[in-house]
Amino acid sequence: MDSQRTAALWQQLWQGLRGAEHAPTIHFIQTDSFPSAFAVSELAATSIGLASQALSDLLGRPAPVSVNVRLASRWFQHSLTPLNRPPAAQWDALAGDYPCEDGWIRLHTNAPHHRAAMARVLGEHAERSSLAAVVARWQGHALEQAVVDAGGCAAWMRSSQQWQQHAQGLAVSEEALIAQRATGEAPTPGWALLPARPLLGVRVLDLTRIIAGPVATRFLASLGAQVLRIDPPGWREPTLEEEINCGKRCTQLDIKTRAGRDRLITLLQHADVLVHGYRADALEKLGLDAESRQRLAPGLVDVSLNAWGWHGP
Repeated sequence: MDSQRTAALWQQLWQGLRGAEHAPTIHFIQTDSFPSAFAVSELAATSIGLASQALSDLLGRPAPVSVNVRLASRWFQHSLTPLNRPPAAQWDALAGDYPCEDGWIRLHTNAPHHRAAMARVLGEHAERSSLAAVVARWQGHALEQAVVDAGGCAAWMRSSQQWQQHAQGLAVSEEALIAQRATGEAPTPGWALLPARPLLGVRVLDLTRIIAGPVATRFLASLGAQVLRIDPPGWREPTLEEEINCGKRCTQLDIKTRAGRDRLITLLQHADVLVHGYRADALEKLGLDAESRQRLAPGLVDVSLNAWGWHGP
């Protein structure tokens, strides 16, 4: 593990969450890390450290936090292993990286509708080899746009310099990694804050998708929160359902219908925390913008995850 990179990441994330406060000392043990071009183990260790420190502060027991980097890395890799059968495959057979005319492109086909969208552009394929032969005849940017226009998910694999010059890369570079603001006053919750399950009684609505959001709400469930995950009818994440739904209740609700929206509003009125990972304007289009959500549930902790930023194309 790169200790300097870890220390810088810890300070950056702490300041993003806590403002100008000086970050407390964190101790890292068993610093084995995954070999990667990205700071995977460093992110795993610092994020778990941040959550642990927040929990310590919530309980009124501020104390130095230590994180086992080896275990944190493994937890980021997977959190359970079936004993009586093989684990579910994490990737669809056609998902992954393919060479194209001018580099490489990543095709995402885990969700059935994403695979269908890819097939509308590149045809049906039973094997990767036949798909690869078709992809090789495309330029990366053109194929990326064609799959996206078809309702699918693809990404031409740009260099760091290309991304920094891309319109979305420029937009993201101008945004804070973590942005937050205080909401209006609300009655103080009467949570017991039991050391073993400090979030017991906290009600969380989970409107998230793979992977960051479901993992965040899984963490809250592990601390005792009552997490209700809501998906649209027919939605499935077969490769990760066991991983991301531990400790949660799950239901299906079409929030685009009048009845579904009304039911969601009722759930919001009784929620303490909302975690959502929809597109930036999805809830706004339903008449449930941030101000409306606060009126429905004063004091609601409203967490929105957006991988690609809030502005730009």
